Amino acid sequence: MNDELNGQLTQGWTIPGYARDMLWVEGAGETVQAQGKRGAFTLETPSPVVTVRWGGAAGPALTRLRWQTDTLDWDGSVRIGGFVDALHVTEQVDLPEPLTILHVGGQPLKPETLPYPAHAQRKQVPYATPSFFDGLADDVDESVTTWMALADSPVLVLAQDALVNKLRVYCYGSLAEDEAGWHEAFALPIILEAMSIFAP
Repeated sequence: MNDELNGQLTQGWTIPGYARDMLWVEGAGETVQAQGKRGAFTLETPSPVVTVRWGGAAGPALTRLRWQTDTLDWDGSVRIGGFVDALHVTEQVDLPEPLTILHVGGQPLKPETLPYPAHAQRKQVPYATPSFFDGLADDVDESVTTWMALADSPVLVLAQDALVNKLRVYCYGSLAEDEAGWHEAFALPIILEAMSIFAP
């Protein structure tokens, strides 16, 4: 389906129902709304990378994707680098344990940014130390996203340290699936799955 202008965000992953009218694709100088369970869209100008945004053309950036044929092969993952600006803990949500909501201000990570050398890079020695600024898509304005983690998540220890000490972080997660029901309580339910924390 994809050529240089017509694309779809996903192929194997189905966009949750609550998110289908909330996803926008920003290309070279324009932002268009994605449509349907696969996120079909059409740009007016070819773009080697696109930014997926939430809620509108000026909405928070969720991720940066490379253009490729057939599908952009997005799986709902969200990748942001920035600062933890606030934490909120609640027991009011219908879950078996308390839930922590993180407000993260930042920018999407470049598509090639990885938290550690992957197996495909095994022979590319010496391995580089991660650099916070090198991994950011710094041409995208900062925006605020909300992330959810259950109280027993080990990632919360890093998040609390990052908040108190104003440390930079990379956050990795994904949009919550419909079955989780988190969209019934939160405007932007991103499940926090991993975090990198950087020295000041």
